[in-house]
Amino acid sequence: MAPAKKKSKKNDPPPVSDHEDEPNEDEPNEDEDELEAEPDAQEDAEEVGGGGDEGGGGRGGGRILSEEEKAEREAGARKRRRAVARRKGYRFLATKSGYSMSVASADPSRDVAQNVLSVKEATRACKWAPALPDKVAYATVEEYNERLKLQSEPLPQGPAAVFRASGEVFLRKVFNESVQRAFDDGKTRVSVNHVMGVLRPLQRVLKFSFVAPTGLVRHAQMTTVGPEGKEAVALGSLDTDEAQISKELKVILPKQIEAHKAMVKAAAEAKKAKEAKKNGEPEPERQPKKKKSKKAAA
Repeated sequence: MAPAKKKSKKNDPPPVSDHEDEPNEDEPNEDEDELEAEPDAQEDAEEVGGGGDEGGGGRGGGRILSEEEKAEREAGARKRRRAVARRKGYRFLATKSGYSMSVASADPSRDVAQNVLSVKEATRACKWAPALPDKVAYATVEEYNERLKLQSEPLPQGPAAVFRASGEVFLRKVFNESVQRAFDDGKTRVSVNHVMGVLRPLQRVLKFSFVAPTGLVRHAQMTTVGPEGKEAVALGSLDTDEAQISKELKVILPKQIEAHKAMVKAAAEAKKAKEAKKNGEPEPERQPKKKKSKKAAA
């Protein structure tokens, strides 16, 4: 006879409740907790994110910016807007003056479609002179005196326009060579070294020492640059500089101060005479110079 099969016991299903849809008061309702928590979470997000537009965090969240941070952010945005506007203005002036990206030029320094410099800027360049008489400006007093004389000389618009035409060609040539050297070095900006490399061959033929005047060299030797902890002078000194500086302070500086005082006095007298002539006052009589007799000279 075959063995009798054992009946497997199956778990009976739980009884179905008649009140299945009704919530149990003893157990907490998770859906209600989530609904109640949503307004609080939204408030927390607004506090952290600063309300989206105000805090700058948007929907991604963030933190509330203080007044100082808001001012710094606004200042940075304003600075960027000004930089973009300045670059656009430079491109516009470059295109208008002859530097075009679509039209090739054999010599951009002489293809002057429109002057970049104004007549007033050319006049200021001709009349420029050092403004600090108590600082050594040049290696000789003669150059300083000539600069002061040029500052007081009148310059009409006609001669200033002639100077502007020649000076702009020279300025464009220096600019083109400096930019080309910067590109050759793989730089995106023109530095002082690039300009110095262009002007150095011209130093022997130019009248004034504008390439590296003594005052600029001394200022660089006494000025510290660099981040905190790594400060260093902008330009190093040679062994002979100490004796040269002592000579400048004893010989050049007193004569330079004296020449500046004489120039200021002459300018004040000329201004006073001009005002007196404008008001109709009689000009002061000039005493004639006494001529030396031949007998006295003998």
